[in-house]
Amino acid sequence: MSSSRPVSSAVAVAAALALTLLLSAQAARAQIAGARAPVGGSGGEHEIYGEFKVDESKAREKVPGSFVLILMTDTGKVVERQSAMVNATFRFFGLRNGNYEIVVESVGMPIARIPVMLNSSRKVESKQDIYLEWDGGGASSSKPGAVSAAEFYERPAANRDLFEKAEAAKKNKKFEDAASLLQQVVAADEKDHIAWAVLGSAYNSLGKSADAERSYRRAMELRPDLLAATYNLGRLYVVAKDYERAAEVLKVAVEKHPESADADFLLAEVYAQLRRYEEAAALYREALRLDPKGKADAHLRLAGYLDATGAKDKAAAELKQFLDKNPNHPNREKFEEYIRQNRKR
Repeated sequence: MSSSRPVSSAVAVAAALALTLLLSAQAARAQIAGARAPVGGSGGEHEIYGEFKVDESKAREKVPGSFVLILMTDTGKVVERQSAMVNATFRFFGLRNGNYEIVVESVGMPIARIPVMLNSSRKVESKQDIYLEWDGGGASSSKPGAVSAAEFYERPAANRDLFEKAEAAKKNKKFEDAASLLQQVVAADEKDHIAWAVLGSAYNSLGKSADAERSYRRAMELRPDLLAATYNLGRLYVVAKDYERAAEVLKVAVEKHPESADADFLLAEVYAQLRRYEEAAALYREALRLDPKGKADAHLRLAGYLDATGAKDKAAAELKQFLDKNPNHPNREKFEEYIRQNRKR
């Protein structure tokens, strides 16, 4: 779509955007732009690197020696997983143009998401430092999202060794090995809710949805406040397009974890699919309050919703906020034209 095309076409697409479930920022951008943007992935020459630091000044519990960094395209494809040692550097090589997220995981649960856009005909080395804060209740990120006591479990030495081997296997994408090891952990201690949740993730990576669902459900029976289980089970249902059950599970995640922007955003997407637009809009706004930068795409969803309801000046205001956070967005000119035509006088 050229910049000379009537803005009304872009607006129509933006309105449609608010009426459909968009599981990724990439899908949102493609809908708004009317054209497909680069999908990212390996096979290029770009790099993402930075420092991974943890502030332990408020910690009352031991900080793990390492975390997992997962580089994903915004279509949800995993490009690479790597262990991140505290106060060390990380680097992802050989990347194509596209929109990415670096997901920081601790004990199988995402605690921070850092969006990165690579779009250049020349090699780019993008520096993205990551800083986390470990607080008195467990781990929390400098971005919204926290790890509560539910995300920790004391294991005897034998199970601890098995669990650590399973985590290493999972990091190396040896999901069959990880699942086998975790099966041993839960067989020895069926109350290990963390192991059940991580087992669910291993099964999910193997495409064993029924086993993943059963494992997540078992984790939730043991600890209903375990975000790693409720959120991931909700995502499992979303992928299966079972939006009613996704809403049921994700509502629990939002209620028990009001600090989780991820849970708010995903439930908003589900509500949009179920045509519960006002509830979706409220959750998009809450996700933005919790994580203004990381959940900036919520402005696009809200702009489409507001445009569809005739509140074009408010839609323009949402697009303005989105551009303030994403000044190099490829559709900047189209959004600016819509803002000029519809901003509040």
